[in-house]
Formats: sequence, C-alpha cells, structure tokens
Amino acid sequence: MYYKLKNNILQFYLKYKFSRKCILDKNITFSKDFIVGKNCKIGNNTIIGENVIIKDNVQIASYVLLSNIMIGKNSIIDSGVKIIGYGKGKIIIGKESYIGVNNVLDYSDNINVGNYVHIAGPSTGIWTHSSSKMCLNSIPIREKNIKYRPCSSVKIDNNVYIGGNCTIYPGVTINHHSIIAPNSAVNKDVESYILAGGVPVQKIKNLHV
Repeated sequence: MYYKLKNNILQFYLKYKFSRKCILDKNITFSKDFIVGKNCKIGNNTIIGENVIIKDNVQIASYVLLSNIMIGKNSIIDSGVKIIGYGKGKIIIGKESYIGVNNVLDYSDNINVGNYVHIAGPSTGIWTHSSSKMCLNSIPIREKNIKYRPCSSVKIDNNVYIGGNCTIYPGVTINHHSIIAPNSAVNKDVESYILAGGVPVQKIKNLHV
C-alpha cells in the first residue's frame, strides 16, 4: 500500500514536470531518468522505461513501450511499437525517422537507425538475438548464456525505406539509399541504391535517386 502510494505521487510529479515541455495524453507511466526535449507529444497508455531520451518535436503514439532508446529530432514512433530485449544494447533512432505501427525493436544488442529512415508497419521486427540454439539443445528459457543465445548488432543507414511485415536478422547492415520490399526476410547485408526483397532477401533492381 505504501509503495503504491509513493509510486503514484512520483508519477504525478513526473507528469507535471514533463507536461511543462510537451503534450501528454492519459495513463502514461514514466521512469524518473526520462529526458525529453521541447514540443514533444506522448500518447495514452504509453510506458516510458529506463534509459529513454527523446529530442525536440518527437511524437510518440498510444500503447508504446520504450526503454534503452534515444530518439532524434522530429521523429515519429507510431502506435503499438515495442522496444524489448534482454541485454545491454542501446537503440539509437536518428532525426526525421519513422517507426511504424506494431513494430518491434530488440535491444539485446545495439540497433542504430539513421536519419530519414522509414520502417513501415505493421509488424516489422528488428532482432539482435536468436534463441534457436537454446531450442535445439534443450536449454532452459531463462538461461541467457551467450553461447546458446548469440547477439549481434543491426545498422540501418540514412535514407532507407523498409516495408511492412519484414524481419531484420541479427548482424545485418542495410546501407544508405535502399528500399526493402514488404514481407521480406533480411538475413544479409543490403547494398546502397538498390531495391531488395524476398525470403530470403535478394537484389531486385538498381535505384536511381
């Protein structure tokens, strides 16, 4: 009872503090280490976890879960986006970028998303770990031994478009000025100035920007 009351008081104070700099909807939960820029908007039922920094003019829609992330100026995080993971990774989103509806980003390792990147929804996932070896070797699900749960970072350069319902695998780099077609499985690096797609991903054609 005491803990609940203390937490309610803290949340009331944090909401007052952050409302002086941005527009807040209802039922938002804040971590006390949250850092927010000016003129931001945060939608209802959003949870701001630990290690979250958002710069000026960022828009966060409803039912979003954020932690271990820095979001650049003028970027948009659409509804239902989930930032999840087990590990010490950090997610960095550049300026003027968009993360689409119901997308999932995994901070088990680092994810670096550049400027002017659009990752369309619904349900694109960017993964930095795999638990396939745990399944094959009967490893308990709560054991996080890196031998059986390897992690690797993902990099998405500036000026990239990724269609909806894609899966981006650990260790992948998507180079600048490229397009990933919807419903693709990106299990290898993608070069600049191409349209790529498919399962697994492959070059479809050159782009002339």
